[in-house]
Order: sequence, then structure tokens, then C-alpha cells
Amino acid sequence: MDWENVSCVVKNDFYKILNVLRYFFIIPFIITFIFLVYLQIFRGGYYYNIAEQNRLRMYIINAPRGNVYDVNGELLADNIPSLDVFYYPTRIFNREEAEILLSILPNSKEKIFYALRSNRITQIAEDVDRFEIFRLLSFNHRISNVFITVGYKRRYIYNENFYHLIGYVGEITHDEYLQYKLKGYHYNDIVGKFGIEKGYEDYIRGINGSLVMEVDAKGNPVKILKNLSPQPGNSLYLTIDKDLQIAAREALKRTGKNGAIVGIDPRDGAVRILVSYKDLDPNIFVSISDLNLRKEILKDKDIPMFNRAVQGQFPPGSTFKILTAIAALCEQKIHLDTKFYCSGSFKFGEKIFKCWEKKGHGYVDLYDGIRLSCNVYFINLGLKLGIDSIEKYAKKFGFGQITEIDLPFEAGGVVPSKKWKKEKLKAEWFEGDTVSVSIGQGYVTVTPLQLALFAATVANKGKVFKPYIVEKIISPSGVEIYKHTPILKSEINIDSSIWEIIHRCMNAVVESGTGYAAYFSGCSLAGKTGTAQNPHGKDHAWFICFGPCSKDQIPELALAILVEHGGKGGAVAAPIAKEIFQLYCKKKFNIISLEKKKNYYFEQNNLNLEYGD
Repeated sequence: MDWENVSCVVKNDFYKILNVLRYFFIIPFIITFIFLVYLQIFRGGYYYNIAEQNRLRMYIINAPRGNVYDVNGELLADNIPSLDVFYYPTRIFNREEAEILLSILPNSKEKIFYALRSNRITQIAEDVDRFEIFRLLSFNHRISNVFITVGYKRRYIYNENFYHLIGYVGEITHDEYLQYKLKGYHYNDIVGKFGIEKGYEDYIRGINGSLVMEVDAKGNPVKILKNLSPQPGNSLYLTIDKDLQIAAREALKRTGKNGAIVGIDPRDGAVRILVSYKDLDPNIFVSISDLNLRKEILKDKDIPMFNRAVQGQFPPGSTFKILTAIAALCEQKIHLDTKFYCSGSFKFGEKIFKCWEKKGHGYVDLYDGIRLSCNVYFINLGLKLGIDSIEKYAKKFGFGQITEIDLPFEAGGVVPSKKWKKEKLKAEWFEGDTVSVSIGQGYVTVTPLQLALFAATVANKGKVFKPYIVEKIISPSGVEIYKHTPILKSEINIDSSIWEIIHRCMNAVVESGTGYAAYFSGCSLAGKTGTAQNPHGKDHAWFICFGPCSKDQIPELALAILVEHGGKGGAVAAPIAKEIFQLYCKKKFNIISLEKKKNYYFEQNNLNLEYGD
């Protein structure tokens, strides 16, 4: 431009306009440049991940859980192959595709719509039979977003027999996901819900695999980029004896009543039997299609999901008389020859306490008091002792507190005291309360597990072991990663002569007393019957015992048997103990015979036993 003939005013106005235009173009450019730098450098990784998520799809392959074995290596739970159907939703809803899927898999409606809402690869069906798979494949030209894979389905081989012990698995809930997500759990994982499956979740679960796929702009799979195989979980070897467990459950089932049976090895606290009846088949929880059945189970008045052996709290009845007898002997309130007269009842104040023998037992000493389970004898003992002494010894034996067994949801029972009644019931303690507690009635409650541990402690003469279920844990490669060491929680120091008296009296219960129904030749047992009054119906039947008994060895098995509303313990519960011990002795005899044959073979062939199989 020729500025010579232009006035200064015009010239200045032009430069002003030019400066405005310069800022108008330069400032947006600078802003745009800064924004691009921010997006590319500072936020580049974030947007790259979003782009990758739009391009990639991943789904988790659930790992097979570890197997579960009994003490003899018998398989109790494993995994079987399962044909599973996964659905990858596209961004464009395909009504025809959804209708075809629903026609083939009608129970997958909620899963399909969840996949569409979340735009995630979702398992819509599991353990699909071959006929449905063939139908899906026949619609392959009209369904482009379905993937069929082989997964693993939990299998409980002996159905109901180990339900309350092993437990069951199921899909992870929202609350469980929040609890487990820091451990790497996925929203579609399978987790233990109950029993050993829950208690040993960290060990028994495997490491999930994954399948990463590239998809096109419409969300359709293009190719598999990465396939990581899942790693199976560790295997659990339990202390439970499969044969004894099944025999105990069948014997209890034949009574037609609910109940529980717990068997413990007094030598180390290993649990050989843990039965709770009524029960159910845990395999029904494995499938995602049994929702209606689950609702029916929750309505069952027999509450089969309730573990009576560990959670049930019942009055112990006359089995508690053994505790009263031990306390009285230790406190020197009586001796073996101390006698009380039983007329068939005992009047205390305005209340009359009856003995089961209506005509009375006459003069009874401790031996016959236990053998004949005389209520009047133990009422007199209770009054001599007082509630403070009964509470003291009950807590020594582990009553009123959990045993710390490796199972979830254990109950602790109640050992009443003056302080307990004041705090819980806002009332004073009366001597009549002591009378009831001394014979295992009133406020005192125990679990079958606690009573079995009590029987085991009496059997081994005072050693309170922590009961346990899992003996060892083996990795998939065969490495032993855990081996249980028996835990001695406490030791009750009592004069050996007192233990001898208690053992002799309990042996008499089986050989000539109220527990005679448990007697059989060839195996000496010591026991105590119990008939616990129940305000909600017929009395509960109890029987505790241990054996085989000998002077030189600790008994190998202690039992606590409860038959709810079963009536008299001697008539209903004791025969179950006989059946269990007959099988136990038969198994032991067969093992001994096999060992003798093996030793004879080596001796005849002049072989070194140290190098035998």
C-alpha cells in the first residue's frame, strides 16, 4: 500500500484494525496449540486407553477350583467341563439376534439385557447341552456376537453327604465383589459361599485366565490377540473319613429326625465326622438356572442350610453330668463312695425336679449316678458345688466359647453365671437355676462340636486341642504348601485318679447302663447318654462316647450325637454310635490285616521293609 498520500489518522486506524485482526487469528491458534499439547502429551495415555478399550474386548476365563479329598485320598469335589455361552454386545441393538438367543436360551433374558446395557462380554449360559449348542451353531449366519467356550463346573461327588462341611460355590455378589476386588476378583467370578469352600477361598481358587479380542467399529470380533490359560487352584486334603461320614449321615437320616454328629480324634483334634441333617445337594447351587429351587430351599421349615453341628445351640441334658462330676471331684465336694438317696424326685422350694426313673434309684454313689444317669444325684452335686464352680470348669473345657474350628459361622453356646444372668436377663441368680444347670438344663447351651471336643478332652485326660478340618494343601504341581500341626489350646491339670474314675464310670454306662445300646463285643467304649428337655416339642436325644478304650493308649475317636426331638438318648442316639464304631473297627481291622500280610510277604522273601512300597 502507498502510505505517502494517506493521512496519519487513516494510517493509524488501519494499524489498529490490523492488530485486532492479528490477535483474532493468533490467540485461537495459540489456544488450539496448547490444547493439542495437553491432549497429546498430558492426556495422551488416557485417551489411548479409551481407544484401545473401544478396539479390544476381554473376558475372564474362570479357573478350576482345587480338588477336595478325604483323609484317605478319596476324591470328594472336583471340576467337570462345561460348555458356556458368552455374548458380545455391539453398539447397534439387533432385535432379531436377541430374539433368536432367547428362543434357544430362554433363561438367559436378564443376562442378555445386562450385556446390552453394559456393552460387556457376558456369560449368558453355562453347562449348555449339545442340542442347544447345535441350534446356536445353526444360526451362526444370523448371530454374529456369540462365543462358545469350554469352562469348568464345580462337582460335589457325594451330593448331600458333605454339604455342611465342604459348602458350595456361586456367582460373586456385589458386596462380595467389593470385599474381594483388591485380591483381583472379577465381577463374574465364582466364589465359595459356605463351609470349606468359603473358609479356604484364598487357597482353593485358581488364577483366572483371559481372552483378549480385537473388534471392528461395530463391535464384531476380528481376531484373538491373547489367550491366557487359567491356572487351577490348590487341592485340599481333609481330616474327614468319607466312609464314616456317609455311615453317620445314613444312620441319622434313618431316625427320621434332624440332628448332628461330630467325630474328633482325641489325639490331635482332627475332625473325622461332621454331619448336619437335614441337608441338601450343593450341586444345585453350581448352576445359574436354579433360582426357583433356591427360593424353595429357603422356605423349608427344616432349614437345611443351617449347620446344626457348628451353629446349633442346644441344652446338653445329662451329658453335662460328666462335667458336674469332674468339678465335684476336683473341688473335693464328694468322693467315689459319696451317696445320695433318690426317691424319683427332688423338691427344691416350690418346684419338684423329677428323675427319669419314677420309682427312684435308692441310695446311689458316683459310679451308679453316672451309669444310671440319676438326676437326683447330680442335683445334690450341683447344690454342693454352686454355679461359680460349674462355670469355672465348663469354661476350662471350652464351653461358652467357639472352638476356632476352620469353618465359618461357628456359634459359642452359653455357660450361665450370676454375672451373665444379671447382664442378659436383668435378674438375680437363684439356687434353682443351679439345679437345672447341674443336669444340663436351664440356661446352659452347647453345640454338637463343643460336646464332641469335650468328649475328646475327657478321652485324652485333659488336653484341649483346636479341632481342624484341613490336614494339608497341595499345589497343582504337587508341592505341599501347608501341613497342619496340632494345636494344644490348653491342658486341664487334674489328678490322674479322677480321670480313671470318670473313664470307668463312662465305660459302665455302655456296658451295663443307659448307653447299653452302643455296646458290642470286641470294642470297649465309654459314653454318656443325654435326654434334653425342649420347650418346643419332644426331648432331644444325646449321646457322647469315645473308644476303643484301653489302659495303654488314648482312644482314637470321640463322638457327639444329637437327634432333635428324638426322645431318650440311650434308645435313639446310642445305637448310632454303635454303628459308627462297628464300621470304624472293621476298617481298622482290615488295615491291620493288610499290614500283617505285607509284613509276612517281606519276611518270607527276606526283603528290607525300609525300602518297601
